Amino acid sequence: MSAVMRVVHQLEARFRVLTFARTMVPTMGALALQFVTFAITARGLGVEQFGRYTALLAIVGIGVELTGLGGADLLVRAVSRDRTAFPRYYGNMLLLGALTTPIVVALGVAVAVGAMQTTVGWLPLITALLAEIVIARMSASLELVMVAHGHTVRAGWVRMTTVVVRLLLAVAYFMLFGWHELDSWIAVVCAQSLVLTAVYVGIGARLYGRPVWQLLQHEMGGGLSFCITQTARSAQSNLDRMVLSRYADDATLGLYGAASRFMQLGMFPLQVVTRIIYPNYFVHGKEGIAASRRYAIRMTPLLFGVGVLSGGAVALAALLAPYALGKGYEGSTAVTLGLACALPFMALQYPAADALTGAGRQSLRALIYSLSAVGFGFVLLGGAYLGGIRGVVLAFLLGHLLLALIFWAVALLCRDSQPAQR
Repeated sequence: MSAVMRVVHQLEARFRVLTFARTMVPTMGALALQFVTFAITARGLGVEQFGRYTALLAIVGIGVELTGLGGADLLVRAVSRDRTAFPRYYGNMLLLGALTTPIVVALGVAVAVGAMQTTVGWLPLITALLAEIVIARMSASLELVMVAHGHTVRAGWVRMTTVVVRLLLAVAYFMLFGWHELDSWIAVVCAQSLVLTAVYVGIGARLYGRPVWQLLQHEMGGGLSFCITQTARSAQSNLDRMVLSRYADDATLGLYGAASRFMQLGMFPLQVVTRIIYPNYFVHGKEGIAASRRYAIRMTPLLFGVGVLSGGAVALAALLAPYALGKGYEGSTAVTLGLACALPFMALQYPAADALTGAGRQSLRALIYSLSAVGFGFVLLGGAYLGGIRGVVLAFLLGHLLLALIFWAVALLCRDSQPAQR
């Protein structure tokens, strides 16, 4: 019997490796193409216009998680346990997205104009936030839909498609037509985003079933908990640019924004791994926090290794910044090298946090992220005030290290005797 079990475990491990490798092919392709798109856009806009644009993208990063109020995460949880639940949860996800998008865009405009004091005009500002939030939310949601059905490789090709379409747009706009104005670039991006979003909605319905247009009001509380968690986590990756935009000029913000884009590219491999294994936490979590925690411990070396490799790749890419982006971005190399050191710390946060979610402790995870987001903001403000751009980098590293320690301390201290909040 033990020999049979060993064979089963070996086959399972081999399947995970093959799935990861097959998923990484389109993802790494998307990563390379996203870098090319980023380089073309940064060169085309120039460091100052790119600085203004990257500040808006920081708002988008947070707004995407607010949009939909956690409907995509509810779908993953439901479909991971019962595939027949898809039409109801897909319709719920799309309705929540449509209802919350105008509110999120309005909040983003208020933050940009009030707290960040952006110099981008009203119409381009609204258009940019709408375009980027809608396409980012729907593409990420479609990926989650596919992952929930076990189609991780297919989800990778969705990411690839999103990147390729934006790359073709950037090549046409900046290189073929030779245009360089931020406002008109935003308008073109908006048209592309709305069309691709509609296509993705149709693909989800065609592959897995037409949505049932009904809000699942009994799931609102759980969805909000997911939403708070994801928003707070996203804030920790985007608040740095929002804070710096208030204290730095557009050129400095452009340098830091370029470094942040390198970091976001480095997050791709981590996102792939976590999306592959994320539904498994709910499976193990049925047995309680101890089982979910054991699975998290098993996955930690893999995630940490991916974090280290991603950090090394980002550091290597940083050396190419002046050649890829132009001499105006030479100052971004040192900033990128500093930020790259945070990737292993960020990788360590995922397994402990997902263990809490899988065992029904999502509200606890949301509380930790919410409190840490507030603390993270104050740490970044202190860093910006005391050390400018270098202070923000050091504060970013410190914040992510502390958050990893907090999550693991909580995950290890949780006991199954506590009532699960499902």
